[in-house]
Amino acid sequence: MAEVQMAQGDTLIQKQYRESLNYMQQMGFTEAWPMYERFKAGDQWPKETARTKSLPRPVFNIIKYIMNHKVSSVMNENVKMLFSPQEFLDTVNLDDPETMEKAAQSQQAGELFTRYSDTTWENIKQDELNEEALESASSCGTGIWHYYWDTSKEGGLTRPWVGDMTGEVLDPINVFFGNPQQRRVQKQPWIIISSREMLSDVKEQAKKEGLSADKVELITADKDVKNERYDRAQVELDDGAKVTVLTKYFKKDSKIYFEKEASGQTIKKAVDTGFELYPIVVIQWERRKKSIHGVGDAEGIIPNQKAINGLMAMQLLSVQLTGWPKMVYNPNFIDAKSINNDPSQAIPDQSPPGQRSIDYLTPGAISPHANGLVEAFMDYTKQLSSAQDAATGDMSKGNLNATAIMLLQKAAGVPIESIKKRFYRAMEDVGRVWEQFWKVKYNMARRVNLQDDDGNDYSEEFTGTDYTDVGLNLKIDIGPASSYSEELMMASLDKLYDKDAIDLEDYLEYAPKNVIPFKDRLLKKVREAKEQQAQLEAQAAQMPQADPAAQAQAQLEQQMTIKQQEHQQKMEIEQLRANTELQKAALTGRR
Repeated sequence: MAEVQMAQGDTLIQKQYRESLNYMQQMGFTEAWPMYERFKAGDQWPKETARTKSLPRPVFNIIKYIMNHKVSSVMNENVKMLFSPQEFLDTVNLDDPETMEKAAQSQQAGELFTRYSDTTWENIKQDELNEEALESASSCGTGIWHYYWDTSKEGGLTRPWVGDMTGEVLDPINVFFGNPQQRRVQKQPWIIISSREMLSDVKEQAKKEGLSADKVELITADKDVKNERYDRAQVELDDGAKVTVLTKYFKKDSKIYFEKEASGQTIKKAVDTGFELYPIVVIQWERRKKSIHGVGDAEGIIPNQKAINGLMAMQLLSVQLTGWPKMVYNPNFIDAKSINNDPSQAIPDQSPPGQRSIDYLTPGAISPHANGLVEAFMDYTKQLSSAQDAATGDMSKGNLNATAIMLLQKAAGVPIESIKKRFYRAMEDVGRVWEQFWKVKYNMARRVNLQDDDGNDYSEEFTGTDYTDVGLNLKIDIGPASSYSEELMMASLDKLYDKDAIDLEDYLEYAPKNVIPFKDRLLKKVREAKEQQAQLEAQAAQMPQADPAAQAQAQLEQQMTIKQQEHQQKMEIEQLRANTELQKAALTGRR
């Protein structure tokens, strides 16, 4: 592929952008990554030609199967950010009021940041961003999160505010690093992001930044879509004028600056963000030596995918040719117009006796090993990609319970534990990016929604800049979230409840909500009943105690009454028996 030519009047950003494009072309990324995307989408055959348009083109998309499984496995567990003070209260000098105040503030910051991280996770749809980034990493080998300050967001009733953090996932083909051999993002000298944006929006932004009218007119629409590479990105609407915008982050005096440029014109002058970290996080699906870009699953599976599709296509073609073989006829004796597909219509044959003017070609026999070879390809590919049947839970050949399947899945999932650890490390980096946004951008008090330890919602004022100088530790806590974990949890609760180790209230409280959706109503009813019982017991305790002698006399009288009733019942039974005997004797005498 031809290199991107440098223009003499290029700005620094344009020069760095074109050099990075040349690097990615030389590495083959600009051709390979779109191909991986096509294969995952099921576009796995070359374009049809006049000679191949009638051939079968089956697709058995094992690439998508493996990618979806591995992405789901990585995301199968709940991720929670836990911020904590670097020094706890019990380790500081209690005699120093200033130290005590700082320690208390650090403790408060850790708790507040931990709770607000849960709120932020929901607000910016972090689960959706994670899924998109992991899908990109599984395909291209690299997933990229980008967080920025969105001034269009506003809210607050008692404490109005403007601006909030927003996240997005960038395609690796649109992100260029100043040192692509350095795997650590924070050690990059600069990072450039390219994007295609509407011309009207870019001009409006340039005007707001104070760009002169003459320079605004120099920002023009372009059709520079060849560097987007993806099939869908290279076709734009005719009336949708767009321009390529370059956003650059760079370091200066340990601070992060950023600027924007379009058509060679600066639409956002370099400004200090106040950050010390790039608001960008990168994950490598599998590490590649001396490269910030990783290795995805598609790169090694595509040859196997082609072999599987080819083998299945040959078998299908053999079946088609056997059931519908190619006809050969002599046009001197057979009229081509008389040949038809109607089994009830005969074909006139005017050939001399003893000559065959029409026949069918006998197709070549397919190898009996073809079908077994396909199964072997699929099994070996899934096994080597850590997506075998045990890992996916597809155990149709055996009758296993949930616990056994879970244990098999855990053993089969060991090879992708390294991918999970890189994902958790990326989530820690995301947490650090959030932390600096809170400490720098949240400079006005705003009321935010939080949850306490019992899951109850409440609101609290939050001013992130109050904790700018507070150092915090960050840990990523991993919790189970699979259906098998819930089944084991319910089994454990059932056993404890059957043994009377826990009561009904505890059982409902610890049961998962998605297993018992109406647990809140049941809990409320059970607690109300317990409160009523407690009130009755309290009232009984407040009643005056009876005299022991009188109480004993009352018990004795009650016992005597019971005995008299029993004696009376016995006498009545005896009387009934006597009357019965007299009646029997009278009947006997009459006879």
